[in-house]
Amino acid sequence: MDRRYWARRCSVVTLKNRILRQLAVVSLLLLLPAAALSQVKRVVVIKVDGVPNDLTNRFVTERDPRTGKSRLPWIDHIFYQNGTRLSNFYVRGMSLSAPSWSTLDSGQHLQVKGNVEFDRYTLHAYDYLNWIPFYFKSAAGGRIDMPGAEVLDSLGVPLLLDAFPHEDRYVSFQLYQRGMRFNTLREALQKQFMKNPRQLLDEWTMGLDMRTPFFDQMERELIAKLNNPKTRYLDLYITAFDHVAHHNRDHQSHMATMQDIDKVVGRIWSAIQKSPLSEETALILVSDHGFNTDERVYSQGYNLVKFLGSTQGGGHHVVTKRRLMLGYSLKGINFLVPLINTTTDDSYYLKGQSTSYPTVLLDFDGNERAAIHLRNSELNLLHILFQQLQRNNLSPATRSAVFDAFFKLIDAHRPLWEHNLKTLDEELLVLRGRIAEQTRLWESQPKKFTTEELELGYDDQKTRIYTRLEKWTTQEKEYVAYNQTIRALLALRRDRFLPAKVRIEDFIAKNAMGERNTIHQLQNYIVGIAPGGLVVKPDGELDLTRSFERVNYFPLLHSISVRNNVQPRVSNRPIDMIAIRMPSQFVAQTLNETDLMPDAVWVYGGADRQALILARQDQQGQLSLRYQPVRNLRQSESGEVAFEIAEWQTGFPFKVFEDPRFAIPEAGRQAWLSAWHTDKEWLRALHETRYSNGVVGIYESMAQHALESLSTTEPGISPEEKLLRRFATRQRALVEPDLQLVANNHWNFDVRGFNPGGNHGSFFRISTHSALMLAGGNKTGIPRATVIDEPYDGLSFVPTVLALTGYLRDDNNPVPQLREKGFRRFPGSPIKELLPGSGNRATAGVSP
Repeated sequence: MDRRYWARRCSVVTLKNRILRQLAVVSLLLLLPAAALSQVKRVVVIKVDGVPNDLTNRFVTERDPRTGKSRLPWIDHIFYQNGTRLSNFYVRGMSLSAPSWSTLDSGQHLQVKGNVEFDRYTLHAYDYLNWIPFYFKSAAGGRIDMPGAEVLDSLGVPLLLDAFPHEDRYVSFQLYQRGMRFNTLREALQKQFMKNPRQLLDEWTMGLDMRTPFFDQMERELIAKLNNPKTRYLDLYITAFDHVAHHNRDHQSHMATMQDIDKVVGRIWSAIQKSPLSEETALILVSDHGFNTDERVYSQGYNLVKFLGSTQGGGHHVVTKRRLMLGYSLKGINFLVPLINTTTDDSYYLKGQSTSYPTVLLDFDGNERAAIHLRNSELNLLHILFQQLQRNNLSPATRSAVFDAFFKLIDAHRPLWEHNLKTLDEELLVLRGRIAEQTRLWESQPKKFTTEELELGYDDQKTRIYTRLEKWTTQEKEYVAYNQTIRALLALRRDRFLPAKVRIEDFIAKNAMGERNTIHQLQNYIVGIAPGGLVVKPDGELDLTRSFERVNYFPLLHSISVRNNVQPRVSNRPIDMIAIRMPSQFVAQTLNETDLMPDAVWVYGGADRQALILARQDQQGQLSLRYQPVRNLRQSESGEVAFEIAEWQTGFPFKVFEDPRFAIPEAGRQAWLSAWHTDKEWLRALHETRYSNGVVGIYESMAQHALESLSTTEPGISPEEKLLRRFATRQRALVEPDLQLVANNHWNFDVRGFNPGGNHGSFFRISTHSALMLAGGNKTGIPRATVIDEPYDGLSFVPTVLALTGYLRDDNNPVPQLREKGFRRFPGSPIKELLPGSGNRATAGVSP
């Protein structure tokens, strides 16, 4: 009996354990995202720079009269007939290559805001589009990653490709490139030059094509890699359309280039079908932005460098990263020179000192947009006063007034400068410790690696150790040099200061812009001594208002016009709007708002057509925005901001209210626009308007976005790590320009050549409307012949890819193995229509 009892008891326990195990498995399956059950084991991404959605759709639907097939037969077959395409996929911020690819490659809010960025303290240039220095430095063993990848690494932001082990991926040449493919370069050059001498001479006579051989070689390598089942991530970056469209606006040039891309897509798709993982491979085609090109219009250029160097523009010596009118330059060009200085004879007080004291840094490499750093206005004033004190012909009264104004200015800035000195010194002290540790780590690296270690990328990791050491060492040296001048300036004493016996450069750093200008400074920017000279008040003080020439850059820039515009479709006003980031606390009380994000964006479209973009975030991280029309915003010298609240009407920035494609009925527009809405709601309502998702895009482009990887409140991090994170955050703040200019339709600022074919960089829908298409084998679960009409932006790309491969949880957090690699929660949502069991809202079987 006891035996039978215990037998029954054991059976019950066994059955209970089985049930519990089954329940545990079911619970686990329920907790996993639906995409984790998908069979996408390999991802192939074709990155097509600048390819517009609408143009692609036009060529796909257009029929070749000879064959009756689509002009782009492979894209039609793969993505239109047998895959999924998004009809409304957009750039998240401005339609620039470096920022857009940073979002598409990382899945995080914008940290890289321009194609070129300058450090205001050191003039260090982050040139994200220049490949040639990277090639040279890589050949010398000093670089292994492109500048964009290095910057994101310094912020703790991994790239999509980092989700896959080094040995399991193939990465082509691109803006956020990891690793240098010298074998690719060698093979490409051999195929280019090891030809019949007559053929080579013919090509030399016509002009050698040095771009195509490299892309052809990468395509061959990618196709070969598909035969290896271990290779799980592959990408190919194609720049052909972007290059052609900048210079050509005609239908035939665009179609020919797209047909070349179509052939590449077809060859890769055919190779996938023959590969071991064909059933589990997803092929993705994605572009970073659209293109503002029109066969009826030449894109017209405006020379901001010339304007800023003129007397009217402030008489600035201007630094750029690209040589002006590059195509017409007769000088030899050294691609390793990081900065180009354009001198002006109209400088008010720095004639002949362009290489020592430039006063404007300009990123015009945004085509329809430009970013401007102006030297701090009061640093200009300090410099002018210093120069005056070194003169020997000032009257005693004037000298006394200038002397007093000089030290009052130093004392006014003393709290800020002392704070910045103290905090930066703290960060540099920790950085020196890390440099010492990194030096020991570098010295301990092996001299040689085995074949297996090379396959695993150990040699690349060694180069990254050196690169980080070299960059930290350079940064420490440059910031220390800047600090020394500020420290010397603060150490000046009235009773011992002899201006004639010192050098200005020992107290005012060369090649430094100083602190970012306030709105008040930009509205009252000091460019030199007034025509009437220095004026002393009856009480003996220097009259700062009458003594100095000032510029208000907002109306000055916005009112620029040309008189010789012969194109009726192009306005005679090059600049559409001007944007600047400002603390939201300046406007919160007037607008009766609380719990705002730290940043607001002021958009200037004229004195009576201005806007404030406000933001807030809920506990789940959902971003909401509010657009407030205002007039006559101004800031006092003490910092108070005043403005007039305006009613909704036509003509305000982004021209939302009057746009017929705004997805809100006219009767309810004013109420809708006056309320808070999530970024997704703004996207849904605005994406078909002329300025597309500009309200969200301007905030994305201008605001400072916090990163979990740089949080100084994260539990468990050391005091040293907190300071290093603060230092990384400071460096991103130091590259922020004073002003962002957005061009009017068909205008551009690319003074290298003005790109007559077309441009991008604005918020116009034609520039922000990108392409995203997916297709896959039978086991990937990617829908066939499907169009997704719901609008999405670039923040959704990485989460979607990771969800398809099972690397993303339902709460937008990566799986633990990716968290160990530095991945953190993604602010964008996956494209749910692509995920199995998500309630597909796409339209199947719809003709294009």
